[in-house]
Amino acid sequence: MIGEFTPAEPAGPEALSASEALVSLLIASARSDGSVSPHEANQIELVVSAMKLFRGSSIETRLTMFTAAAERIKEQGTDRVIRGAAATIPKELAATAFAVAVDLMLSDGGLTANEQHFADELRGMLNVDREMAAKIVDVLTIKNAG
Repeated sequence: MIGEFTPAEPAGPEALSASEALVSLLIASARSDGSVSPHEANQIELVVSAMKLFRGSSIETRLTMFTAAAERIKEQGTDRVIRGAAATIPKELAATAFAVAVDLMLSDGGLTANEQHFADELRGMLNVDREMAAKIVDVLTIKNAG
């Protein structure tokens, strides 16, 4: 899944903003089980629109960002985009990005084997320590149980 590229390899010719990087991570997270369901797409929009990072952005701006992220993944491949996005996320937002990605993956039930592998790799790329990641997953599992 993730692993074809080294962390030092650039994500592509254009640099991503923190918001573009987060959107790219979320779309890649939703795709980690093979596809983005309509429910997951709706969840991405709901979560992003509520985040402080996206305050003041119009729905049109967010939709353009979602489309660009999906195209970037299609053109460059999931692995390369994820690595570049993870490297772009500011350190202070790393645990937040991990939590939002895991919450999205859990929104359709539990974590599949592919999603678990993806979450483990994402945790490492974002430098979220194992204890914090375990707490995040525990709380979000409870949140998504109902």
